[in-house]
Amino acid sequence: MEVVEVREVASVPYYVVRVGDVDHYYTRNLNWAAATRDSKVEARMTPPHQGFAWPLEVGRRWTYQGIWQDQEARRDLTDRFAVVGVETVEVLAGRFETLKIVREGSTSGSDEYWFAPAVRSYVRWVGRRGDVRFEERLREYRPAPRLIPERIVPEPSSK
Repeated sequence: MEVVEVREVASVPYYVVRVGDVDHYYTRNLNWAAATRDSKVEARMTPPHQGFAWPLEVGRRWTYQGIWQDQEARRDLTDRFAVVGVETVEVLAGRFETLKIVREGSTSGSDEYWFAPAVRSYVRWVGRRGDVRFEERLREYRPAPRLIPERIVPEPSSK
């Protein structure tokens, strides 16, 4: 996953995030708007889909309502989310304290996310679409360099 550029579409700036050969468009506040392959729109959400609602805390619930559109269909979508607990998760990238978030949709899909505040993203994702189950686990994590260096506090001198 890599942010490759900021692109303006219809006077709206989007982060373009490349995953394999698919570009995903996210708003400035990281709501998912669309996916393209070879510059052709494969899927979109109107309004852009809010993945997580901040601040994340156990017991928090929220709902997304919008329209999903892809090459084959256009349908109304209602997703319900809940932060259901705190769990320690071990993946190839390491061991992380996470918040477990579940999503139930108006379609036959559901998702479970393990969001790690230290990574500022999920480190594990289990999705179900009908009879199909898939899973993603973080393999590697390298934090970006800090734009503002930590303030160095001098040691007190001993006199």
